Amino acid sequence: MTVSTRGKKQTPGQKTHSKRPYIRPCDACAFRRVRCDAEFKMDRRCTNCFVHGIECTNNRVKQKSGPRKIHKKTEEAIKSLVEGSGAIKNLRLTTPFDNRSDLINSPTCEKSSISLSEIRPYLRIYKSRYYALWPVLSVDDCLNLLNESSVHINDTAFFMLNAGNASLYALSCALCAVIARHTTFWSREEFDTVAHLGLKSCPPSETYVREAERAIYMFDLDGMLTEDQVLTNFFLHIYFSSLDEDNLQELVYLRQAISCAQMLHLRDSEVLGESPKDTSHRFKKIYYLLLITERYVSFKKQLPVILEPTMPLPSLEDDEAPDLLPGFIELAQVFSVPDCAFFNKYSLRRTTAALDPFSENFDLLFKNEWIQDVQTKLSRSIVQVRNQSQKVNILISRTWLQSIAWLMARDRLLLTPTSDQANFFDPRYPIHIAKDFLVQTKDMPYQAFETNGSGVIVKLSEVANALQTFIQFAPGSPDTALALDELACIHGIIMRQKSNGSLGPLIHTITETLEARRLGFYRSNWDISCPRIEPADYEENQNEHTAENVASVPENLNLTPLLREFEFPK
Repeated sequence: MTVSTRGKKQTPGQKTHSKRPYIRPCDACAFRRVRCDAEFKMDRRCTNCFVHGIECTNNRVKQKSGPRKIHKKTEEAIKSLVEGSGAIKNLRLTTPFDNRSDLINSPTCEKSSISLSEIRPYLRIYKSRYYALWPVLSVDDCLNLLNESSVHINDTAFFMLNAGNASLYALSCALCAVIARHTTFWSREEFDTVAHLGLKSCPPSETYVREAERAIYMFDLDGMLTEDQVLTNFFLHIYFSSLDEDNLQELVYLRQAISCAQMLHLRDSEVLGESPKDTSHRFKKIYYLLLITERYVSFKKQLPVILEPTMPLPSLEDDEAPDLLPGFIELAQVFSVPDCAFFNKYSLRRTTAALDPFSENFDLLFKNEWIQDVQTKLSRSIVQVRNQSQKVNILISRTWLQSIAWLMARDRLLLTPTSDQANFFDPRYPIHIAKDFLVQTKDMPYQAFETNGSGVIVKLSEVANALQTFIQFAPGSPDTALALDELACIHGIIMRQKSNGSLGPLIHTITETLEARRLGFYRSNWDISCPRIEPADYEENQNEHTAENVASVPENLNLTPLLREFEFPK
């Protein structure tokens, strides 16, 4: 026989129905009539007060309860309802809907902290400048839905949040946080070009993030499986990944977005076939956006890859911006060339051999053919998009993946000197791909790099790493001078990016190598684990070692001269 917490006897097998205990909310939550979790916090400070930066107190005096008996007017209204007379219409049991501003403190309706005028500017900027990078949200449709949920309070349009519009509001705030964060990297001249939108009166990016997280918490959005929630988690990931300090929130939000997408069956072709055409098209864009992001983050954070390119690519005729979608499709094709093993091998290179798909159980021929297949497919991709930001993103991503594949070949001792610099297994291959990248981007404006955020720094740092590896292989090679010139150009592009303040480990070795070149000597502590290739290994004939070949530079490549102070590319 068991005894319940109330001291009553209970027979075996009988279910216990315990009433949920009353939790006294703090003063702020009681005034706003929202849920409070102060009782569950160690510091007795609820999440709402923490998010809004206010003091969490419980000082109010409990007032006298209302009458225990039903008022006569209420009783008559109940009788009329039962009898079907319709007299209940004359009874106002709740706040009248004709005065919507009084709903601010309703437990089922929450006033937004950010107005429509503070969301509209950043959505406009997203449409004009960033839709090419993340083509997953229709700004016009989003603004129309937000307008329908807005109310005017003191000539300012706010939102009366409820279960129907909270998801779109959280997504809008997350996207605004990303764009607001990116505008901090703009030059003063660029910022002035959009001054007419009213950005100076908008709150900082942190405010949008707190508001998105508040909406998620208030309406339990993190437990819902919707496209809006997938994109909300994605843009929150983008925001936290753009911060200078390292944090786990960017990884948590990305994993949440991927998990939510998988549970929505975004990669299930049967589900797509049964969905409307526009819904299926948006599914495909969201899926490949997550695939591109995950594969980049797997390298950056050394995490395994989950998503595979099993879904058909989106089609141009179904998109609202068919002139911008080709760039996104081409980028998705570039990231789809390597399989999961490619990224897992490189990102988990410091783990045990049990996770290594290139263990000794695989023969040399398989390794060679596998890397060659990846390099062949990447070298065949032709960038034909007109949008300059998209073109820079595709070129950087392709060169980045080519550098990773070459470094993997180097780690497996597959490099062999040849007469062809464009050979995938030639030690000079980093010079070839870096030259190709610099030639195709030398006339690109700074804005095209800036729009792509911190990914420019991470990817170009790996391209520079491949160049430095060649220099360490053959410090006396005739091609070393050209490799150093290309390294200087890439260093200049990296240094111009303002999207991340913690460049330290990424460019320290680059700066050190270039400084040694400027002062006339090389580092003496080269990596002895790699076989050094002497200049004679490249000698096919005596004519290759002429003075012209030592510093040969393409005529259409505007390289930075290293014999004076470093200069940034124009």
